[in-house]
Amino acid sequence: MSDRLWYEDVPLPQLMREARDAYRAAVRQALGGSGCDDLPRNGAFVLAGLHYSAPVPAFSPQADVVASLGLSKQAASQLIDTLVLREYLERRVDPEDRRRMEVRLTDRGRTAAIAIQGATDAIDAMLADLISAGELRGLRAGLAAFREIRERLGD
Repeated sequence: MSDRLWYEDVPLPQLMREARDAYRAAVRQALGGSGCDDLPRNGAFVLAGLHYSAPVPAFSPQADVVASLGLSKQAASQLIDTLVLREYLERRVDPEDRRRMEVRLTDRGRTAAIAIQGATDAIDAMLADLISAGELRGLRAGLAAFREIRERLGD
């Protein structure tokens, strides 16, 4: 009998997909419970990011939001258009530079962002119950290393 644990032979990308899917399922459930079940794909990233960076409703440059998504400009703009249409975001012309657009969360957007935060906090709490604080710290360090790898690869 081997001392190896089942997950030691599972490729890391598969384990990361499992983590993503756990968060995704919790977020979708929370959004459905808050009446925000029409959020488009990647919409949760936009709302959570805006809520994290500006918990008090403030306008942010649309270009910054687009750049943070890692999508093509066209796909990101279409996503923002959908979020505005579905009343998660409000958009306006930047009063200091009429060539730029700004966005901020609406009340509905804040409701969704709070539901998203609650869902991710719940998954984090479940994870903290399943592994030690040291293992959690190591997991965070390991995942953070992927950011450096991505930067080294230039993408």
